[in-house]
Amino acid sequence: MEAKIIKVDIQRPLFYNVVREGKFTPGGKLSMGLSKYDLDTPALLLNQEALERNIAKMAAWSQEMDCAVRPHFKVHRTVRIARQQLAAGAVGITCAKLAEAEVLAEHGVENVLLANEVAGERKISRLVSLAERINFVVFVDHLEVTRQIARTARRRGVTVEVLVEVDVGMHRCGVPPGPEAVQLARLVAQEEGLRFRGLAAYEGHLVALEPGPEKTRQIKEALQPLGELRAQLEAEGLPVEMVCAAGTGSFMITGTLPYVDEVHPGTYALMDLLYAKAGAPFEFAMTVLATVISKRPGRLITDAGLKALHPVFGWPQVGGQDNLTVRFLSAEHGVLNAQGQTEVQVGDKLEFIPYYADGTINLFERWYVIRGEEVVDVWPMEARGCSK
Repeated sequence: MEAKIIKVDIQRPLFYNVVREGKFTPGGKLSMGLSKYDLDTPALLLNQEALERNIAKMAAWSQEMDCAVRPHFKVHRTVRIARQQLAAGAVGITCAKLAEAEVLAEHGVENVLLANEVAGERKISRLVSLAERINFVVFVDHLEVTRQIARTARRRGVTVEVLVEVDVGMHRCGVPPGPEAVQLARLVAQEEGLRFRGLAAYEGHLVALEPGPEKTRQIKEALQPLGELRAQLEAEGLPVEMVCAAGTGSFMITGTLPYVDEVHPGTYALMDLLYAKAGAPFEFAMTVLATVISKRPGRLITDAGLKALHPVFGWPQVGGQDNLTVRFLSAEHGVLNAQGQTEVQVGDKLEFIPYYADGTINLFERWYVIRGEEVVDVWPMEARGCSK
């Protein structure tokens, strides 16, 4: 990724107006050889070839390990990417919010899992409505909410498929892997309007650990009670059809456990620095293009700040420029330290590798899809902002 000086083309603003107004037709103006360096900034770029390789790599792992993959939609929130993952062999799509699942249903994706709890009459009604339309599986971790879902499902003549979420150490959602989990699983199995499918967990407190024997040990130790719970339920005559867990930073370990049937990685398709440090073997398909707007001794300032690069967990990196590091981000500015002499000048464009993909994509409305340096398409994020 080399910085380039871009000459102004007075015809380009027409292109941006067309995109903003929603009048752009894929395969139209972009076939004229638009370079990514022609784009106005900040802009979110998606390297199509890297994306395709990442998806293919996960699919190959799934086949080799005989472990199903249901990719998480919350990272990219883009229907086109979800369809590519399904075409490569994913058994369905995982969502974090009902609104994401509703978007997928509207676009014809019929096998969706909600890896989250819901509460309240309004959300339970939406949940059951989705179960009427598509093959929809949901998490539960609360007895009364589970009963409420069952009552609503019975009134509508629907059966909701349910996984009991188990807390394996993240201490977020989930019931402890003991008597409380057994009680909830029995309730789900007994309630008319519900169908008990199995168990779910997320070892999220361990996914970002650096790879090595200690990470492997901690993940196996954290998930062992999940395997024991499965064995206990099956010994009682309660069939457990599926057990799911894992994210991009742990699937290679979790997916090898004999009692885990399905993993839910999301970031792998795009990649970010957080999971790269955790040992995920994928390429950076996602970058943020920015323009250098000021230069002073020892520092550069770009037009990509906190509103274009999510700062949680760590700073982004500048692609292809080892002598440039992020000093800090403010709302509209990215301030870089420049070690030694740099040829980068005001007006040049740089690409940032985000530290945290989830947060960064939610700051944009669309992807500029590139192959090499050419912009070949514009993909909307249909579920951008769908957090209800």
